[in-house]
Amino acid sequence: MNFVPLVPLSHLHDGFRQVFTLDGVDYLLLQHEGRRYLLENDCPHAAYPMAQGKVVDGALRCPMHGYLFSLDTGACTYYTEGPCRGLQRLDLVEQGGQVGVLR
Repeated sequence: MNFVPLVPLSHLHDGFRQVFTLDGVDYLLLQHEGRRYLLENDCPHAAYPMAQGKVVDGALRCPMHGYLFSLDTGACTYYTEGPCRGLQRLDLVEQGGQVGVLR
């Protein structure tokens, strides 16, 4: 596996959000309350970008229909128009002053 750097650790802060494309899938890197998460950026319900979503009680709320997805697992924890799969989630790795993923 190879380390794929995404952003320098020095750039990260609470409220940080940036979208990255990995293997053709858009992922949202965000930092909330000192923890970093890398979640699929498109809501599985209606493919709406999650980058504008609000963090509510440990979950990312889709700004289109209000679906909630756990930051820790990506699981859909609340839905308004019927259940859907969770967001894909990738583990983050720190290496050489960067945060990234192993691919």
